[in-house]
Amino acid sequence: MIRFGKHILFLFIAFTLAQFPKYSYAGSIPVFVSIAPQKYFVERIGGEEVRVEVMVKPGESPATFNPNPKKMSRLASARLYFTIGVPFEKIWISRIQAIQPELKIIPTNINGLEENKLRPRDHAHDEEDPHIWTSPPLAKKMAASIEDALSKELPEKKIIFQQNYKALIQDLDNLNQEIREILTRGKITSFMVFHPAWSYFAEAYGLEQISIERQGKEPGPRALQEIINKGKNLNIKVIFVQKQFGLSVAQKVAKMIGATVQELDPLAENYLENMRQTAIAISGANH
Repeated sequence: MIRFGKHILFLFIAFTLAQFPKYSYAGSIPVFVSIAPQKYFVERIGGEEVRVEVMVKPGESPATFNPNPKKMSRLASARLYFTIGVPFEKIWISRIQAIQPELKIIPTNINGLEENKLRPRDHAHDEEDPHIWTSPPLAKKMAASIEDALSKELPEKKIIFQQNYKALIQDLDNLNQEIREILTRGKITSFMVFHPAWSYFAEAYGLEQISIERQGKEPGPRALQEIINKGKNLNIKVIFVQKQFGLSVAQKVAKMIGATVQELDPLAENYLENMRQTAIAISGANH
């Protein structure tokens, strides 16, 4: 029944797309991205040459998102779509491509960038994490793919894109060093989250991410007790949550181990500042 409903929605969107006029973007090319952090990278590199729209807005979950006809109508004029590997893309990108075969799909996730066998997982739960941008070193690879795609699309602006790219890389290198210094001062080795969105961050800085959620599900009684015991043994004082996910289980665990609940948002658009604040929050999580 659910599958039938999605099929009807897809047909409705395809019909709606045909009814909407093409949007005009004078002086810039229309670009779509899946999430807000990608918008930051594309705008840093593309500057005034791009106009970027985000599919998943703040507060929405990439795991459950379904685009509405209005959003899809604006996508009809896009020339590039930068994917990142979040869950909704598995269904919708192929459908979007079927409707708009001229739209160029540019992967910026690890599988799309290179054959990389070191793809981080939430190891205890065998769950892949698509949030590669939480690692500044991997964000540099994302930036390189964006610069390359924009330069191919607008070769006459290639020098501008390359200059913007180099400035962004310098900022990412500085951010990487700053995060290392923050975490070193905090002497942190592990942190606890509800949803395992920080695997790449943990991998980049030698930390252990302890996730309450397991394979997209809340833990059973036995697993929950194991998490509580581990939290007590590691003296966890903060459990980090996302606003896109429920708080009840995290609050329950926090009460059992004497911790508080604090929000971290990997989907925030203000990338540099968000990553600094994330490092500061995690560095003090056990104090």
